[in-house]
Amino acid sequence: MRKGAKVAIVGGVFAVMVGGAGYGAFNVVSALSGDGAGGSPETKAARSGPPSGAEVKEASAKFFSSWAKGDAETAASYTNDAVAAGSLLAGYRAEAHITKVHITPGTPSGTTVPFSVKATVAYEGRSKPLAYDSELTVVRGETTGRALVGWKPALVHPDLTAADDTLVTGEAATPPIEAVDRDDVVLTEKKYPSLGPVLDALREKYGEKAGGRPGVELSVHHTGEGAADKTLVTLAKGTPGKLRTTLSASAQAAAEKAVAQYSESSVVAVKPSTGEVLAVANHREDAFNAAFEGRLAPGSTMKIISAATLIDNGIATMNGPAPARTPRPGRARPSTTSRAWSPTRRRRSPTASCARATRPS
Repeated sequence: MRKGAKVAIVGGVFAVMVGGAGYGAFNVVSALSGDGAGGSPETKAARSGPPSGAEVKEASAKFFSSWAKGDAETAASYTNDAVAAGSLLAGYRAEAHITKVHITPGTPSGTTVPFSVKATVAYEGRSKPLAYDSELTVVRGETTGRALVGWKPALVHPDLTAADDTLVTGEAATPPIEAVDRDDVVLTEKKYPSLGPVLDALREKYGEKAGGRPGVELSVHHTGEGAADKTLVTLAKGTPGKLRTTLSASAQAAAEKAVAQYSESSVVAVKPSTGEVLAVANHREDAFNAAFEGRLAPGSTMKIISAATLIDNGIATMNGPAPARTPRPGRARPSTTSRAWSPTRRRRSPTASCARATRPS
């Protein structure tokens, strides 16, 4: 847990390598109805259908104005989940120490309103600017028919991806790291965007062991298993500890370039002889780390598993032959039709054709 203050929000496996009674009553009604109603002076006669353009503009403007002023209770009343919204918005200023909030709405697209936020993070005499973009969607209240902001933590900051994520300001729980590749080249998220979550996870696991000293930060604390914290603003730099990885800067650059050419794409590069990860890259709208956590059928990966099964059960040996063609009753089954491969040992067969690794001697 972080040492700084935390903002409560009422609400995968990641691989790494190395108030008063009156207000209380309002909240209960809002939570049960799911439409932000319960005594707000803005309650209107029930309507139906999608919010109109005028309603979208009015609801979002009132929400933005109250949020920027630090009036969490009023801002929450313009959402369809006043309990969760009120908690996070109150902490945004009082506990996360985010002040001088200026919100600029963009051009609405239907019921969605993009916006930009510029603010200041101030903590114990230190301050730094904070800027980011987000968006909200205006919905129709289920019972009152009011036009309301559809609540989700990500509209407050896009890195608040889960209901129980928290904003944290204070001394970091772990020191920063300086991750380097196998040739001592420094790896940064700025140069290799896909490494952002990887570097966060490495810091989470090895920050203290690397020998650095923590700084003062505003960060997102993810409570989900395997989800590493993400630094948003550094108010005082710590001393990073050096952490050597199996990654290759050149392979990582190639992986980043490759996935950038295709939407929803991911890639992992490994060293065949050791299984060391040389590069990992994702290019996805949902930020899912499919490279490490994808659940698609593994295809030829199963051939490697099959080869291991053959070896474990004494049917084949690591240094035994892996023929290009295996005799079968009535026919010879080839492992590849693209070219005639020279005889090789099973240890090296995957570099020619992974299918050859599964052939019994």
